[in-house]
Amino acid sequence: MNIYQAIISGFVQGLTEFFPISSSGHLVVLHSIFGFKTPEIAFDVFLHIGTLLSVLIFFRKEIVAIVLKDRKMLYLLAWASVPTFIIGFLLKDPAERFFSSPAFVGYMLVLNGAWLFTAWYFASKKRTGKKIGPVSSFLVGVAQGVAVIPGISRSGATISTALISGIDGESAVKFSFLLSIPAILGASVLKFASIGKSISAGSAPQFLAGALTAMAVGILAIKALMGLVKNNRLKPFAAYCVLTGLVIILISR
Repeated sequence: MNIYQAIISGFVQGLTEFFPISSSGHLVVLHSIFGFKTPEIAFDVFLHIGTLLSVLIFFRKEIVAIVLKDRKMLYLLAWASVPTFIIGFLLKDPAERFFSSPAFVGYMLVLNGAWLFTAWYFASKKRTGKKIGPVSSFLVGVAQGVAVIPGISRSGATISTALISGIDGESAVKFSFLLSIPAILGASVLKFASIGKSISAGSAPQFLAGALTAMAVGILAIKALMGLVKNNRLKPFAAYCVLTGLVIILISR
């Protein structure tokens, strides 16, 4: 991997991690185009760390408030993380095998699009407006666990599930991104050994360039998505996922 491929990958990661169109799915396709024969797992983890920094920077005030005084939200995030880690652990190995299958990603993108369309429908019928609670937070955590499958967007699955559960758009986005913090940290710790073995002095600049690009683009993507979800602009993302998935399926045959 050269520095330009790393920067392009970081741009794609930063945009698609927060836009509900599946960062893992797009990275699978992108790395297939680059001709990588095996999944760049260590590099992908660095990209996710870059987007984690985006969340920490963008929601720094909310994070401080949660730690210092908002115990209810802290408990809800912890509660939602339980199904995420259980499902993520169970699906981890099977999911990683699909990182080398663009066709599978195509099918999952179609499913992701249908999920988003359902959320758009619920929001368009004014069936949202509640605040996050124990049941809805648990369901969002389940959705985040399922999103370990490439082609299923983490942000798309969690935000859609929150909207379908009746949660208002702004709360859905904030909870989704705050919930990503323990998930990304947990996944990074599990793959720490893999990262250490994969980084050499020669590859460090590419890893750093990808992570920094993902962080910068991620901050802009979070800001944009906050407004889009608040105004129920999910349908274009749903259409994009379905059409992109169908194209990937056709060209992968």
